[in-house]
Amino acid sequence: MTEPFRKPLFLGLAYPYRGAATRCGIFVTVEVREGGELSITGVIGPNAHGGARGSAGQIIDSLRKGGDVNGWKFAEGWDFAKLARLRDIWDRWHLNHMNAGSLVQEDHLRGLTWDRATDGEHYPWALKVLAEAGLQPDPDGYSYGSAWVRDEVPADVLDWLRALPDAARRHPWGR
Repeated sequence: MTEPFRKPLFLGLAYPYRGAATRCGIFVTVEVREGGELSITGVIGPNAHGGARGSAGQIIDSLRKGGDVNGWKFAEGWDFAKLARLRDIWDRWHLNHMNAGSLVQEDHLRGLTWDRATDGEHYPWALKVLAEAGLQPDPDGYSYGSAWVRDEVPADVLDWLRALPDAARRHPWGR
């Protein structure tokens, strides 16, 4: 069984949005809870009063290449390659205990692009795509969305997260 841990990270300084005049701190918290549930959250430019200059919570879109955050001055131990790996893990494993599909269904959907503007709501789109692929239900008879499905985070991913540099700067919210 996976040992729970909490890892506060300070990624460095960056502009929180296009046109911002000053850089601010980017903080991320990686938490593995009892049962191996992975949660990753972050905040861009937190202040002491609980607000932020950028986004907070699921900041992954802001951290993507081409996202809002730019002009990085990385903290010691961080660089674009490490940030890219963290984003990949965030995309793949965040809330790994709350998948609507089985592993084969989720793997199929991961290879596709869903667009709310053209495809509508995600659930009906996923059902249609899976049915067209012969994966609704999946080969084991599991029907997409009928329960929350756990997908274990691999040990090497957990080891990589544990080994990330400890936060060199204190989060203003005390996290």
